[in-house]
Amino acid sequence: MFFDEGWVPISEVTAEVFRRIQGYSGDGIVHETNKDLKTFLAISVWDICDASTKVGVTSADGRVIPASNDLVAWADPTELSNEHMNVMVGTIGSSTMPGEDGKIADRQQLIDRYGPFLSLPIVVPVNNYQSSLTFLEEEIKKNSRDEEVVDAAKTILGLVKGGKVVTRSIAQGKLGATLTRRKFKLAWALAS
Repeated sequence: MFFDEGWVPISEVTAEVFRRIQGYSGDGIVHETNKDLKTFLAISVWDICDASTKVGVTSADGRVIPASNDLVAWADPTELSNEHMNVMVGTIGSSTMPGEDGKIADRQQLIDRYGPFLSLPIVVPVNNYQSSLTFLEEEIKKNSRDEEVVDAAKTILGLVKGGKVVTRSIAQGKLGATLTRRKFKLAWALAS
């Protein structure tokens, strides 16, 4: 594939994160409670997407077209797909997440939704990606039974039990800025 300098495709991000997680696991530095590599892959890639200042798609001529951050917004931080893409594939419309009807969109529905952008690779800035990778080993080593994560999940559940509509932004506002993006994803997944 061809990409403008300074951008990296999500599929390459995912492949590199997966290689590193496997390496950490093989070296024995993954904490025993963090052995579900798929979950840590998903959370790690969504974390990189969250940290990206920009998102783009690469056209057939290799030019990057600015795109909405919604393309890389997680629905469930422990899953490899959101409603627009599967991070393993990294292209528009590659999602394996079923719609409201419980079915995955067929080719015609995808064409209707994305038009000429269907199957274009989604890219993020290289500097955001490289910066996020520096924290990966540290995050993988940590014990997943982090009390801050557990307390945040309890707060989210308390909001739900209180009969309030709870979105990610509402929950993040309630929890405050002290919780990292990664810990918020873990808390959201635990509360789910």
